[in-house]
Amino acid sequence: MKDLDIKKCLDGRVEAGLLSRKAAEQALKTIRDLEQQYAETMSQDAATSAAIAETARIMKAEAMRQKTITAKQVLASARIMDQIMSHPDGVVAGAMAVLVRDMRGKATFSNVEARQEVVLGQIMRRMADGLNSYRGKAAGLTQNTAGMRNVIREMHGTATNDAEAASFAKSWREASEYAADRYIEAGGDLVKRDDWRHPQVTDARRVRQLGREAWTEHLIQAAERGDLQVIDFDTGAPATGLKLATIIKTAGDNILSEMPPPPGKGGSYGRHNERRVFQWQNADAFLAYNDQFGVGNDLFGLLVGHMQGMARDIALTEVLGPKHGATVRAIQEAAYKAEGARDMGVLARLNPVRAVESAAAIGRTYDVLSGRLGAAQSELTAAIFGGVRNWMTASKLGSALVSAVPADSVMATWAAKANGVPAVKLLGSVLAQLNPASEADRVFALRMGIVSSAVMDSAIGSKRFADEIVGQGITGRMASFVVRAQGLSAWTNGMKNAFMLEMMGHVADNAGKPLGEVDAPLRKMLERYGFSAADWDVIRAAPPVEHEGARFFDPANVSDRQLGERLMEAIIEERAFGVLEPDARVRQLTTGGLQRGTFMGEMARSAMLFKSFSITMATTHLARAFIDANGSKVAQLAALSAMLTLAGAVSIQARQIITGKDPRQMDDPKFWGAAWMQGGGAGIFGDFFAAGLDRGQQGLPMTLAGPVFGLADQAARLAIPDYRKVLEGEPTKFGAEVARFVRYNLPGANLWYSRLVTDRAVMDTIQSLADPEYRQSFRRMEERARKDYGQRFWWRPGHIPDRAPDLGGALPR
Repeated sequence: MKDLDIKKCLDGRVEAGLLSRKAAEQALKTIRDLEQQYAETMSQDAATSAAIAETARIMKAEAMRQKTITAKQVLASARIMDQIMSHPDGVVAGAMAVLVRDMRGKATFSNVEARQEVVLGQIMRRMADGLNSYRGKAAGLTQNTAGMRNVIREMHGTATNDAEAASFAKSWREASEYAADRYIEAGGDLVKRDDWRHPQVTDARRVRQLGREAWTEHLIQAAERGDLQVIDFDTGAPATGLKLATIIKTAGDNILSEMPPPPGKGGSYGRHNERRVFQWQNADAFLAYNDQFGVGNDLFGLLVGHMQGMARDIALTEVLGPKHGATVRAIQEAAYKAEGARDMGVLARLNPVRAVESAAAIGRTYDVLSGRLGAAQSELTAAIFGGVRNWMTASKLGSALVSAVPADSVMATWAAKANGVPAVKLLGSVLAQLNPASEADRVFALRMGIVSSAVMDSAIGSKRFADEIVGQGITGRMASFVVRAQGLSAWTNGMKNAFMLEMMGHVADNAGKPLGEVDAPLRKMLERYGFSAADWDVIRAAPPVEHEGARFFDPANVSDRQLGERLMEAIIEERAFGVLEPDARVRQLTTGGLQRGTFMGEMARSAMLFKSFSITMATTHLARAFIDANGSKVAQLAALSAMLTLAGAVSIQARQIITGKDPRQMDDPKFWGAAWMQGGGAGIFGDFFAAGLDRGQQGLPMTLAGPVFGLADQAARLAIPDYRKVLEGEPTKFGAEVARFVRYNLPGANLWYSRLVTDRAVMDTIQSLADPEYRQSFRRMEERARKDYGQRFWWRPGHIPDRAPDLGGALPR
């Protein structure tokens, strides 16, 4: 059959409404490509017939696949609409609850964010040993990069005689298969490829640094050696000559474009099904390219980041349907209609709850969950602002652990007790997780599907400061080091692992009882999340897992996967009250719902730096108490607030000692006001109870504006007044201002265990060299502490310590 006859046949099907014009054009192209391949081994007529038959089979299979995807989307859309309409507090609350934890505590259905963590846990447990072996060590400073290169070689089928690398490569394949199968099962548009081994990334910044010409030449030479195949999708064969150059040029244009790729059909639908243009034929060729133009030594982060992306898209697809963007637009439209039916006067619009729960917030929250806000519109803008925020993180958060330990201990034990887990058991589990010799306990948590950022190098430090640490550049690594080196990452991971394991143990301990006889706190939790007696019977029939004599619930052993994972989601949502971390609801607010790399998006992130913890407190404990408030809820909040105030007091006194001061007098009402603020997540504002300036000598308005703007204010105040004095011939205090600027903004200088030595041995020396009046400055510092807080220094500025801290100074005199 000639091309003209084939085209007429296809045109006839288009006119009859059996094919779209696009489908007909694709069919003709496929026939021609296959005909060219078959003609190498058979006659022209036979090749044409075989090509037509194979194209018909492909089109039929694709039609069936698309029909299945459409059916799953229809079912998901109907289910989601039923869920949001059934929420007791209305459509808007229901719509937010399918995306993120319901701050009202009334949703009995899954949400995307909790499902993502559960799915990621199920993926990561399949390669737990490899993750633990190859993760960063020594606060992220060291990593087994040579071993990771062997892992890549093993993935390409090259034996390395490295048993650990071979095991990781094998488990990676198993995890990849699981993720791909689950994505397809949910309706994701993915056709599995036998030749897919691992993700490959080209870093546009490296291409710019080394030059586009060098990048192009590298690819062309690799193709000529046979190390690389650049696929021509018009023929399905490797491209050569002019076609090769054209494809590489087009790829380069796409890589260097600072605009993010356009959204797919309703979200990320189909993005995993994109064909790979560059197909590396062996591991060494890929590694050579990656060293220059890819992720470099961060191969571990490349693999983990891919799995995080898969978990995200699986969760979006399972909860919202294959075309999840379309689903969100539909529920957002329903939310706008519901809002329009209410009185939306000025007072309603100024309601602070609308910032975290409204039709507009639904779209912003989805943008956070789908990753759209993380794609930089301008890498340069994102790098500049992100670098400054990293610098602020590295210079301001070195003692964050001192605040975290007391407050987290209170909130975690409070949340555990609310679910029937004894505080003593929880704290014992925390100590086991923190014990350097208890590596087996941490690995067990990962094998149980509990995701720890200790093994997730691409999720730097901890989720607690996920928005404060940007990128893998030098400032990003510097901020990550400060968060890890002080022990904050280990503490947060230990608390999360311990809470999850104790809850899973508590479920296993109650598995022998019907729902009506389950311990009351756990039973109430199960009922609150919508589990029936029949659901509980299915869950408790699953065999438990034993570890060091204790039994634990394992969601993977539940015969109904959805039930098992829904219980894990409920445990994760309860954990949110024990270990405060910003969720997508909070992050849509702290980012302004604006894309990274835009000027306004970066300004919003800079203004909200370090404020997510306080907002998270509002969307967890405060929301639980004040939504449908009653006497019992208010009393519980008052009790928690009292405990947190005591935790804040401990934190404040610890900070005094590690900065060289005696404890503050505790009979001062201002102290307890500051302690209340400190324990409630607004620690930086506690100082304003006693003084008009914050720790960095800035006023309240600048503190509210955020540390990035505070840095700009400090720099301006440092330069401009003294510049004028120089012009006027007046004496300046430039040296003192520089010394003060360095003291407050030097990365790593305020690590809680070394900050006092750094202050006295380094910072005081710098000031004595730069400031002729340094002695008067030191005296003013001591006088201010005495005047504002009635304190003395046990290690005075500019001196060596002559006594220990006077702990009795905290007592009434």
